[in-house]
Amino acid sequence: MTKPEPADMIVPRIMKQYSERPRGWHIMSTPRGEMLILSSDSAFQLKLIPLNPYEFTGAGVELPESCDTVESIRSSPEFGLRPLSESDLHSILNSITGDSGPKLSLDDILRRTPRSFDELSTNIPTPVLRGPVLMRPDLGSLSPEILKRQISLDRSAEKTFRKRFPERAGIYF
Repeated sequence: MTKPEPADMIVPRIMKQYSERPRGWHIMSTPRGEMLILSSDSAFQLKLIPLNPYEFTGAGVELPESCDTVESIRSSPEFGLRPLSESDLHSILNSITGDSGPKLSLDDILRRTPRSFDELSTNIPTPVLRGPVLMRPDLGSLSPEILKRQISLDRSAEKTFRKRFPERAGIYF
């Protein structure tokens, strides 16, 4: 098993890979901060501990090889960042409220090519649909290998949290 890395080292690597090639990504997460992040040629398992809405700490590991569980997740709709225009928002609203006018389905949006972070305009803020992200109560129930890694990541994430934020860790652990 690969040794866990702090989240602040592995997450930027994942973000860089996404920016280089935003197609073929799939994400599964849990309410406890466990995540599987899959691209077409790599896979990562993470345990994240939120510090506030904009920051987190934790640990992650790049998965050395693919398994049946990971491959089944890759068959889900691909994750991505997809900008929405004003007409998209009106069409979505028409779909929800039942009003007449053009309607837009989620499937129509998901067929669009995901964008990288660099392609999204920072000058003119536009709404962005992010997802889909698959949800699950816990990742450990997917397979014994994932459970074993998750236990290791839980310990590593807690250790990183205690080291970086000893005052806060005393409150929670």
